[in-house]
Amino acid sequence: MKTYAVIQARMLSSRLRGKSLMSVSGTPLLRWVLERLKQMDFLDGIIVATSEDESDEPIAYFAENHGATIVRGSREDVLSRFISASSEFEESDILLRFTADNPLYDPARAKQAWQLHCQSNGDYTAIEGLSHMVPEFVRVGCLRQVAQQATDTLDREHVTTYIRRHPDLFKVDMLPPDFAGLRPQYDGNFTIDRQDQLEAFEEMIAAVADGRHSSKVSLDECYAWLDSQNKTVAALPGQKRIRLAGREVGDGCPCFVIAEIGQNHNGQLNLAKKLIDMAARCKADAVKFQKREISWELTKEAYDRPYEGPNSFGETYGIHREYLELDEDQHRELKEYAQAAGLIYFCTPCDPPSVDMLERIGCPIYKVASRDMSNIPLLRHMAKTGKPVILSSGMSSMEELKTAIAAFKGSKSEVTLMQCISQYPADPENVNLKAMETMRNEFDRLVGLSDHTSGVITAVAAANMNAFAVEKHVTMSRAMNGTDHAGALEEEGLKRLVNYIRICELAMGDGKKEFNPVAQTAKNKLARSLVSKSEIDAGTVLTEDMIVMKSPGTGLSWSQRNQVIGRKAQTNIQAEVLLSPEQFD
Repeated sequence: MKTYAVIQARMLSSRLRGKSLMSVSGTPLLRWVLERLKQMDFLDGIIVATSEDESDEPIAYFAENHGATIVRGSREDVLSRFISASSEFEESDILLRFTADNPLYDPARAKQAWQLHCQSNGDYTAIEGLSHMVPEFVRVGCLRQVAQQATDTLDREHVTTYIRRHPDLFKVDMLPPDFAGLRPQYDGNFTIDRQDQLEAFEEMIAAVADGRHSSKVSLDECYAWLDSQNKTVAALPGQKRIRLAGREVGDGCPCFVIAEIGQNHNGQLNLAKKLIDMAARCKADAVKFQKREISWELTKEAYDRPYEGPNSFGETYGIHREYLELDEDQHRELKEYAQAAGLIYFCTPCDPPSVDMLERIGCPIYKVASRDMSNIPLLRHMAKTGKPVILSSGMSSMEELKTAIAAFKGSKSEVTLMQCISQYPADPENVNLKAMETMRNEFDRLVGLSDHTSGVITAVAAANMNAFAVEKHVTMSRAMNGTDHAGALEEEGLKRLVNYIRICELAMGDGKKEFNPVAQTAKNKLARSLVSKSEIDAGTVLTEDMIVMKSPGTGLSWSQRNQVIGRKAQTNIQAEVLLSPEQFD
């Protein structure tokens, strides 16, 4: 059994043209990847798989001149390129899938994952959510089977999605997002898909490398630098943190921003993807959807009730609700799509069958809708999964919260709470942000805010009141049909929300009151120094009534006056002159 790396690369990226050979900190991006792979001593060969397009001639030339084998094929059907790359390989051989836009693959962690893949004798191994620092591992025979069966454009373009969508057909091992010390909250800092990501990566490398060649920079050094920039440190005594899909959240961590898509996709898969793209552009942390099994949702009378009006998608309420539902394959595809965009996908299941469906697609977190806090059978079913659960309290009293939390007794599920008011849109006077602290003290759990107000002010305020997470409904347009669109955030609003929260987090600082060197220029110009009030003759002993405090601040401060008070002037000193010890005996 042999192991080969296959790097997929092309020039005509839809978001950043020419990025595969774009200079990143003085080194072409593809060379970054090749250099990291050459440090992986378990590889038997490196192949670059690019397209037959004329635009990709530079990639073929560059790769060949840097010791890689070249395979060329269809621009859209990337899977076929991998099949061509492995045409001479044995069924038992292993392919590692790399992409040319991830410059900091980690050799040590990749080797650990490779060893686990070999030990499992499975078809496919990857990090849950697909890491930008550790590749995917797939058996050649498995990939050939996929090539014969997969017909969907998504599966042909993204190579391995078919495997993850059909765990019934393949032996799939998904490693946790924090495998071997990976920090999934920083994943977006290690891919180059947009100009802002390129610039942020270069800033990080310049700071970490400190004059060394970029190939010497380690992932852990970058993690340490990112921690210093984000002011995130290890939890202190008394602080509470948990992990959501491998992401550490809670006290001392950045606020977890959830873009609530819900059913604002209006039953359309493409619209759901556009909303995911929007959330990624705005740098949210996660997207959340909803899932209902309508047969568990409504009585026959409620299903058949006529439903008219501008927000209706069907003649009856039941038909309206059916129209808005996405099926299992669509949710699986959206999970893959969100992960590819660097976002955590999760969902609100409204009934046990929906929980079971979401378990089949690997949903990492569950949210309980406010209306289901008293639905104890649903909560108990959810508790069996052991996944983290977020309870929304929009219709609950403290006693009802206690009952809901008790449903998870004995479960491995980490339970967190969201302050909420089930009013759409909510009036600010009903939000009651202080209830977050009340719930935190009562239940000793992390508390966030599910915000239904118009605008972003209350959500930003909640983040500054130690909400571990804030959630806002999002939409492509508030004018769209549907009850949740009018109070949701459009792209500009979501962008402002994330930016305001991050700016406030930076402004909070560490609480230590010390002189900050950034104020030195202003201090030199504006602060006061010891200055002669009038002329001082040589031999005169300086007293306090002979000095005055004036700008600039580059001389002696008042606390340093004993360096000159009581001493004799060596020479005549003019009035309005900064005083220094050198002027006195």
